[in-house]
Amino acid sequence: MKRLRRRLYPIGLGPAEAWAKTLSEAECELWAKRLGSLVYRMLPKKRAVATHHLLYAFGQALDVKQAQQIIVETFQNLFRNAFECVRIASMNKNRFLEEVEVQGWEHIEAARRSGRGGILIGGHIGNWELAAAFMALRGLPIQVVARRIYLVPLDQKLAEMRERMGVKTLYRDGSMRPMLTCLKNNQFLGILPDQDVKRVKGMFVDFFGHPAYTPVGPALLAIASGSPILITRHVRKGNGHLIATDPPIYANREAPRDEEVNRLVTLYTQRLEQFIREYPSQWVWTHRRWRTQPPAPENT
Repeated sequence: MKRLRRRLYPIGLGPAEAWAKTLSEAECELWAKRLGSLVYRMLPKKRAVATHHLLYAFGQALDVKQAQQIIVETFQNLFRNAFECVRIASMNKNRFLEEVEVQGWEHIEAARRSGRGGILIGGHIGNWELAAAFMALRGLPIQVVARRIYLVPLDQKLAEMRERMGVKTLYRDGSMRPMLTCLKNNQFLGILPDQDVKRVKGMFVDFFGHPAYTPVGPALLAIASGSPILITRHVRKGNGHLIATDPPIYANREAPRDEEVNRLVTLYTQRLEQFIREYPSQWVWTHRRWRTQPPAPENT
């Protein structure tokens, strides 16, 4: 069934994209709610995985009814993201810029003036693709580190969409050299280190009270380049958007490397957790964030 779905997805991609482009913003919002609710009902395995992760993270702070509502809204948010990504190239750029509330942009400008660019750390919250596009439209030279999607046509469409908005794609399974070059050229690098990725170097840090395997790439880049880490996020607020950036975090390049990596990874993981706690329905609870487990202690 999985192989069959992977063959069918590309066939339906074109018609779905064409249909989405005919919809108004209000219709996109309506259909995102309808489709998100439908997916919640029709995909019990996905629903169960997402609900399990949510309750694993929040524990007794949520009851079952609250958890169900959050997961419904999670699926709806993912469809909003899809509609926005399809329509982003044809949207009114000035209107889009006006609809976004911006906080902390001065930290990005200060990093740009320093000449070493910046490492923009975010999470899969809100619409992360829209955040990168917004920054590019504001004149920020930005590249994003992305995973390759197994659906090649979809992966190509996402890369082309970013390119049209002025965002270049680097793949996380590639060399770090282009990433360091990006920073050396006073550009900005967007990375989302809030997922469990076995194929990249990581370490276990606390995330919602549980050890979670977390990518260390941003910390290594900060140490190697001297560029600041700028934790940022995009979240939906009513009918608008908020993009906010924290003050810069600099690596202590004189500290023992392992200790400094642990400090930086812990810092940005804790901050991302705070964002998710504030906007739980805008994060991707379907991702198996705690899939990789720490090795069992050896018997002595």
